[in-house]
Amino acid sequence: MAYTIIRENWMFENDWAILKVQIRIALKERFYFIYTLIVPIFMVFINKNQDLQDNESLYIYWSYIVVTTVFNGFLINLIRLREGGFFKTLTYLMGSRHSIVLANLLVQFFVIQLEIFLFNLVVTIFITHVSAITFLYGFLVSFLAALLCSAMMSGLLLLRMKQVYFNLLISCFFILGIGLLGIRPHGILNYVLTMINPFQLIYGLYVVHCTSGFYIIFISLCVVGYLIMGGLIFRNISVKNRLK
Repeated sequence: MAYTIIRENWMFENDWAILKVQIRIALKERFYFIYTLIVPIFMVFINKNQDLQDNESLYIYWSYIVVTTVFNGFLINLIRLREGGFFKTLTYLMGSRHSIVLANLLVQFFVIQLEIFLFNLVVTIFITHVSAITFLYGFLVSFLAALLCSAMMSGLLLLRMKQVYFNLLISCFFILGIGLLGIRPHGILNYVLTMINPFQLIYGLYVVHCTSGFYIIFISLCVVGYLIMGGLIFRNISVKNRLK
Protein backbone atom coordinates (compact mmCIF):
# COMPACT_ATOMS: atom_id res chain seq x y z
CA MET A 1 0.00 0.00 0.00
CA ALA A 2 2.75 2.46 0.96
CA TYR A 3 4.74 1.51 -2.14
CA THR A 4 1.71 2.18 -4.33
CA ILE A 5 1.16 5.62 -2.82
CA ILE A 6 4.84 6.54 -3.20
CA ARG A 7 4.85 5.37 -6.80
CA GLU A 8 1.69 7.35 -7.60
CA ASN A 9 3.16 10.49 -6.02
CA TRP A 10 6.38 10.00 -8.00
CA MET A 11 4.45 9.58 -11.24
CA PHE A 12 2.35 12.69 -10.49
CA GLU A 13 5.49 14.75 -9.84
CA ASN A 14 7.00 13.55 -13.13
CA ASP A 15 3.81 14.35 -15.04
CA TRP A 16 3.66 17.81 -13.46
CA ALA A 17 7.33 18.38 -14.29
CA ILE A 18 6.89 17.49 -17.97
CA LEU A 19 3.76 19.67 -18.12
CA LYS A 20 5.76 22.64 -16.83
CA VAL A 21 8.46 21.92 -19.43
CA GLN A 22 5.85 21.98 -22.20
CA ILE A 23 4.42 25.24 -20.87
CA ARG A 24 7.89 26.83 -20.93
CA ILE A 25 8.40 25.62 -24.51
CA ALA A 26 5.06 27.11 -25.57
CA LEU A 27 5.87 30.47 -23.95
CA LYS A 28 9.30 30.59 -25.58
CA GLU A 29 7.82 30.05 -29.05
CA ARG A 30 6.20 33.49 -29.06
CA PHE A 31 6.81 33.92 -32.80
CA TYR A 32 4.13 31.32 -33.51
CA PHE A 33 1.54 33.54 -31.84
CA ILE A 34 2.06 36.00 -34.70
CA TYR A 35 1.24 33.19 -37.12
CA THR A 36 -1.63 31.66 -35.16
CA LEU A 37 -3.30 34.72 -33.58
CA ILE A 38 -2.08 38.03 -35.02
CA VAL A 39 -2.51 36.93 -38.65
CA PRO A 40 -6.21 35.96 -38.28
CA ILE A 41 -6.89 39.17 -36.35
CA PHE A 42 -5.18 41.15 -39.13
CA MET A 43 -7.18 39.29 -41.79
CA VAL A 44 -10.50 39.83 -40.03
CA PHE A 45 -9.86 43.59 -40.00
CA ILE A 46 -9.07 43.53 -43.71
CA ASN A 47 -12.21 41.53 -44.54
CA LYS A 48 -14.55 43.05 -41.95
CA ASN A 49 -16.83 44.53 -44.61
CA GLN A 50 -17.38 41.17 -46.33
CA ASP A 51 -17.06 38.72 -43.43
CA LEU A 52 -18.72 38.20 -40.05
CA GLN A 53 -22.27 38.52 -41.31
CA ASP A 54 -22.94 35.32 -39.35
CA ASN A 55 -21.13 32.91 -37.04
CA GLU A 56 -20.16 30.65 -39.94
CA SER A 57 -17.74 33.33 -41.10
CA LEU A 58 -16.27 33.45 -37.60
CA TYR A 59 -15.73 29.68 -37.66
CA ILE A 60 -13.30 30.01 -40.57
CA TYR A 61 -10.91 31.97 -38.37
CA TRP A 62 -11.41 29.57 -35.48
CA SER A 63 -10.50 26.62 -37.68
CA TYR A 64 -7.37 28.44 -38.85
CA ILE A 65 -6.34 29.11 -35.23
CA VAL A 66 -6.92 25.48 -34.20
CA VAL A 67 -5.06 23.88 -37.11
CA THR A 68 -2.06 26.20 -37.10
CA THR A 69 -1.71 26.02 -33.30
CA VAL A 70 -1.95 22.22 -33.21
CA PHE A 71 0.56 21.93 -36.03
CA ASN A 72 3.11 24.44 -34.73
CA GLY A 73 2.67 23.82 -31.02
CA PHE A 74 1.87 20.11 -30.86
CA LEU A 75 3.14 18.16 -33.86
CA ILE A 76 6.20 20.25 -34.67
CA ASN A 77 7.15 20.22 -30.98
CA LEU A 78 6.93 16.41 -30.89
CA ILE A 79 8.88 16.08 -34.13
CA ARG A 80 11.62 18.41 -32.83
CA LEU A 81 11.86 16.49 -29.57
CA ARG A 82 12.08 13.19 -31.41
CA GLU A 83 14.55 14.30 -34.08
CA GLY A 84 16.75 15.98 -31.47
CA GLY A 85 16.84 12.84 -29.33
CA PHE A 86 15.09 14.54 -26.40
CA PHE A 87 11.93 12.49 -26.82
CA LYS A 88 13.89 9.30 -26.20
CA THR A 89 15.64 10.87 -23.18
CA LEU A 90 12.40 12.15 -21.66
CA THR A 91 10.73 8.78 -22.26
CA TYR A 92 13.56 7.07 -20.41
CA LEU A 93 13.31 9.52 -17.50
CA MET A 94 9.51 9.51 -17.35
CA GLY A 95 9.06 5.81 -17.99
CA SER A 96 6.31 6.58 -20.52
CA ARG A 97 6.24 8.39 -23.85
CA HIS A 98 2.49 8.88 -23.55
CA SER A 99 2.89 11.34 -20.65
CA ILE A 100 4.95 13.58 -22.92
CA VAL A 101 2.33 13.49 -25.67
CA LEU A 102 -0.51 14.13 -23.23
CA ALA A 103 1.29 17.04 -21.53
CA ASN A 104 1.97 18.62 -24.91
CA LEU A 105 -1.66 18.20 -25.92
CA LEU A 106 -2.99 19.71 -22.67
CA VAL A 107 -0.83 22.79 -23.13
CA GLN A 108 -2.16 23.24 -26.67
CA PHE A 109 -5.73 22.93 -25.37
CA PHE A 110 -5.04 25.91 -23.11
CA VAL A 111 -3.28 27.90 -25.85
CA ILE A 112 -6.11 27.36 -28.33
CA GLN A 113 -8.76 28.37 -25.82
CA LEU A 114 -6.81 31.53 -24.99
CA GLU A 115 -6.27 32.44 -28.65
CA ILE A 116 -9.91 31.93 -29.64
CA PHE A 117 -11.08 33.90 -26.61
CA LEU A 118 -8.74 36.81 -27.45
CA PHE A 119 -9.75 36.67 -31.11
CA ASN A 120 -13.46 36.80 -30.20
CA LEU A 121 -12.77 39.61 -27.74
CA VAL A 122 -11.02 41.71 -30.38
CA VAL A 123 -13.86 41.09 -32.84
CA THR A 124 -16.57 42.02 -30.35
CA ILE A 125 -14.74 45.20 -29.24
CA PHE A 126 -13.64 46.58 -32.62
CA ILE A 127 -15.83 44.99 -35.30
CA THR A 128 -19.11 43.37 -34.31
CA HIS A 129 -20.75 41.90 -31.24
CA VAL A 130 -20.00 38.25 -30.48
CA SER A 131 -22.65 36.81 -28.18
CA ALA A 132 -21.91 35.02 -24.92
CA ILE A 133 -23.43 31.87 -26.44
CA THR A 134 -20.90 32.03 -29.28
CA PHE A 135 -18.06 32.50 -26.78
CA LEU A 136 -19.30 29.43 -24.88
CA TYR A 137 -19.78 27.41 -28.07
CA GLY A 138 -16.23 28.19 -29.16
CA PHE A 139 -14.89 27.20 -25.76
CA LEU A 140 -16.68 23.84 -25.67
CA VAL A 141 -16.26 22.71 -29.28
CA SER A 142 -12.63 23.79 -29.48
CA PHE A 143 -11.61 20.99 -27.08
CA LEU A 144 -12.90 18.40 -29.54
CA ALA A 145 -11.57 20.41 -32.48
CA ALA A 146 -8.03 20.43 -31.06
CA LEU A 147 -8.17 16.72 -30.26
CA LEU A 148 -9.56 15.88 -33.70
CA CYS A 149 -6.97 18.03 -35.48
CA SER A 150 -4.15 16.38 -33.51
CA ALA A 151 -5.46 12.95 -34.44
CA MET A 152 -5.92 13.82 -38.11
CA MET A 153 -2.42 15.25 -38.52
CA SER A 154 -0.76 12.51 -36.45
CA GLY A 155 -0.02 10.72 -39.72
CA LEU A 156 2.78 13.25 -40.26
CA LEU A 157 4.67 11.52 -37.45
CA LEU A 158 4.95 8.43 -39.65
CA LEU A 159 6.65 10.19 -42.57
CA ARG A 160 10.23 9.17 -43.29
CA MET A 161 11.99 11.65 -45.57
CA LYS A 162 14.65 14.35 -45.64
CA GLN A 163 14.02 17.37 -43.44
CA VAL A 164 14.07 19.80 -46.37
CA TYR A 165 11.41 17.81 -48.24
CA PHE A 166 9.31 17.53 -45.11
CA ASN A 167 9.38 21.31 -44.62
CA LEU A 168 8.47 21.87 -48.28
CA LEU A 169 5.62 19.37 -48.09
CA ILE A 170 4.19 21.01 -44.98
CA SER A 171 4.42 24.51 -46.46
CA CYS A 172 2.60 23.47 -49.65
CA PHE A 173 0.03 21.54 -47.65
CA PHE A 174 -0.84 24.55 -45.50
CA ILE A 175 -1.00 27.03 -48.35
CA LEU A 176 -3.23 24.69 -50.34
CA GLY A 177 -5.39 23.90 -47.31
CA ILE A 178 -6.04 27.54 -46.46
CA GLY A 179 -6.76 28.33 -50.11
CA LEU A 180 -9.27 25.50 -50.42
CA LEU A 181 -11.01 26.59 -47.21
CA GLY A 182 -11.40 30.08 -48.62
CA ILE A 183 -13.36 28.90 -51.66
CA ARG A 184 -16.25 27.55 -49.52
CA PRO A 185 -16.72 24.28 -51.50
CA HIS A 186 -20.13 22.65 -51.93
CA GLY A 187 -21.48 19.24 -52.88
CA ILE A 188 -19.16 16.27 -53.33
CA LEU A 189 -16.07 18.51 -53.32
CA ASN A 190 -16.99 19.66 -49.82
CA TYR A 191 -17.13 16.06 -48.56
CA VAL A 192 -13.83 15.15 -50.20
CA LEU A 193 -12.02 18.19 -48.86
CA THR A 194 -13.49 17.64 -45.40
CA MET A 195 -11.86 14.20 -45.33
CA ILE A 196 -8.40 15.31 -46.45
CA ASN A 197 -8.06 18.98 -45.45
CA PRO A 198 -7.72 19.65 -41.68
CA PHE A 199 -8.87 23.25 -42.11
CA GLN A 200 -12.06 22.07 -43.82
CA LEU A 201 -12.63 19.28 -41.31
CA ILE A 202 -12.38 21.58 -38.29
CA TYR A 203 -14.57 24.16 -40.01
CA GLY A 204 -17.09 21.38 -40.70
CA LEU A 205 -17.04 20.45 -37.01
CA TYR A 206 -17.82 24.02 -35.98
CA VAL A 207 -20.68 24.43 -38.49
CA VAL A 208 -22.15 20.95 -38.02
CA HIS A 209 -25.07 22.33 -35.97
CA CYS A 210 -26.07 24.45 -38.98
CA THR A 211 -26.14 21.59 -41.48
CA SER A 212 -28.33 18.68 -42.57
CA GLY A 213 -28.66 15.26 -40.97
CA PHE A 214 -26.51 13.49 -43.57
CA TYR A 215 -23.62 15.91 -43.12
CA ILE A 216 -23.85 15.45 -39.34
CA ILE A 217 -23.48 11.68 -39.83
CA PHE A 218 -20.58 12.25 -42.22
CA ILE A 219 -18.74 14.53 -39.78
CA SER A 220 -19.40 12.08 -36.94
CA LEU A 221 -17.83 9.25 -38.96
CA CYS A 222 -14.81 11.44 -39.77
CA VAL A 223 -14.41 12.34 -36.10
CA VAL A 224 -14.60 8.73 -34.93
CA GLY A 225 -12.33 7.49 -37.71
CA TYR A 226 -9.58 10.06 -37.15
CA LEU A 227 -9.73 9.73 -33.37
CA ILE A 228 -9.21 5.96 -33.70
CA MET A 229 -6.37 6.51 -36.17
CA GLY A 230 -4.72 9.12 -33.95
CA GLY A 231 -5.09 6.94 -30.88
CA LEU A 232 -3.34 4.04 -32.61
CA ILE A 233 -0.53 6.24 -33.91
CA PHE A 234 0.11 7.97 -30.58
CA ARG A 235 -0.13 4.66 -28.73
CA ASN A 236 2.69 3.25 -30.85
CA ILE A 237 4.63 6.47 -31.44
CA SER A 238 8.31 5.82 -32.08
CA VAL A 239 11.08 7.55 -30.17
CA LYS A 240 13.50 7.02 -33.06
CA ASN A 241 14.40 9.67 -35.63
CA ARG A 242 12.50 9.48 -38.92
CA LEU A 243 13.65 12.62 -40.74
CA LYS A 244 17.08 12.62 -42.37
